[in-house]
Amino acid sequence: MNKKSPNPSKVTRVGKLVKLLDESKSVAVVDYTGLKVSQATDLRQQIKTAGGEMKVEKNTLFKIALGPLSNQLTNNQLTGLSAFIFAKTDEIAPLKALADFKKKNSVLAFKLGVYNDKILSAVEIENLANTPNLEASLAKLLFRLTTTPPAWFVL
Repeated sequence: MNKKSPNPSKVTRVGKLVKLLDESKSVAVVDYTGLKVSQATDLRQQIKTAGGEMKVEKNTLFKIALGPLSNQLTNNQLTGLSAFIFAKTDEIAPLKALADFKKKNSVLAFKLGVYNDKILSAVEIENLANTPNLEASLAKLLFRLTTTPPAWFVL
């Protein structure tokens, strides 16, 4: 019995996904059901401006590209229509652009994420997307250090 050889175009697409995964600092997978073409175009532009890339690809090809990480997936995490957001320059900036878009348009839902060679749940990737950026975190820290003395500090 002959095994069917893989489709060359699918092999190429998996290769591109593997390359994107290697180049990316984090990845978010979202359900984009109900997204209009104009909204998708706007979202792609916002993600690109934030240093990321959005791809719509088959879930099966993404699972293959994940390699051994795909063992961490549960059966229902990658079902339905999926868009993949690859954060290339900053781990959080494209995810923040996605979270901001989600708040304004109420159409997207996080499915899962990939960060530091670990699969993150929808809640974990959404929490990562909602963390303040480095400048805001440093400003908060500086504010707290300058306005309230530590509990151990006694005059």
